[in-house]
Amino acid sequence: MWFGEPPRAASPDREGGPSEGLYQLIGSRWVAAVLRELDGDVVRYNTLHRRLGGVSHKMLTQTLRRLERADMVHRHAHPTTPPNVEYLLTSAGAELVANLSALERWADTRGLPY
Repeated sequence: MWFGEPPRAASPDREGGPSEGLYQLIGSRWVAAVLRELDGDVVRYNTLHRRLGGVSHKMLTQTLRRLERADMVHRHAHPTTPPNVEYLLTSAGAELVANLSALERWADTRGLPY
């Protein structure tokens, strides 16, 4: 699987390796964009939605939930009316951002699109 492609069904003889979950996580169009926006910052949901321009509320919510389940993002809901929800990277999320940045620099030096 390559970035941006839909996940493939695991072959019966392989049943997906340890990296299959990683590729399913980072293979989404919006995951890297959300991680970049959260890098080094606590961001409210609506601010994140505005910054990402083009992502639907449904897709952003699904992406944030997926990242939260993978322990890449922490969600903090303040008990206010209306609800004030903030997101920030966990240490694992920050480490993933650093690795994605290294991969993007590598692609840049070779003239590859990412």
